[in-house]
Amino acid sequence: MKKMKRIVLSIFYFIGIVILALVTTGVVFLAYYFLKLFLFAKGDYLLLVSGKLDMIPITMILILITYAFIRIKEKFSERKNKQIEIIEEDTETVDIETLSKPEKFLYKILNRLISFDDKITKIFKAIKICYICVLIIPIYCGMTGYSILYHNSIKVSTPITPKGVIYNYSDINSVNVGVAKGHKNSYSPYYKVIFNDDKSVNFFSDGMQASKNMNFEDVLINLDNELKAQGVIKSVNKENFEGYAKDLDKGFLSRVEKLFNDK
Repeated sequence: MKKMKRIVLSIFYFIGIVILALVTTGVVFLAYYFLKLFLFAKGDYLLLVSGKLDMIPITMILILITYAFIRIKEKFSERKNKQIEIIEEDTETVDIETLSKPEKFLYKILNRLISFDDKITKIFKAIKICYICVLIIPIYCGMTGYSILYHNSIKVSTPITPKGVIYNYSDINSVNVGVAKGHKNSYSPYYKVIFNDDKSVNFFSDGMQASKNMNFEDVLINLDNELKAQGVIKSVNKENFEGYAKDLDKGFLSRVEKLFNDK
């Protein structure tokens, strides 16, 4: 019974690490995007859209934090050794064949977790110095990749042009609106503004942050109305809209539908 209890407690210990990692992930996401807003969303902006490269530095930062947790665990606790010797008590050697089926199952899971933990620790120790240096590059690329919508202009920044290029609404050639279908029946709506130089910005993406005064869909509705009045060509593809709208809130859906109005 004692063996079973210690094995179960060890499993819970690793589950706790996973939960801590998930919480840390949320904190890193929020901190990263708030830092981006603080640095670049200056003035009376309407909508900030982050680039696709953001996930690379965020993931690398999370890996670095995970390594820090492992180092803290090694330095200030003896839990790792206790996990390795989890089935040993009073120099007793346990025969796996004498364990019950639930104990064997938990024992195998625990051994795999311990083995994985050891491998990750060794890998981090080998690459930690180079890793921190390399991390600077994706952070730069992620931070400098964004687009900001203002009342009369759009700023587009890339790692190549970190100061950003300013486009007026008069520089917009056309607008494409639709829903892209991904894997496992996932749907990604888009509101793509295309400029006269063929560069474009998707203002309906995952990495967007509206100003405090308006919802992002209301911002896009106002932009859409202004571009219509300006005579900008608009192309609407409603092919996957029903699948996308299936589980949406009715209030939100009624606002999004206005963006798919091509009249």
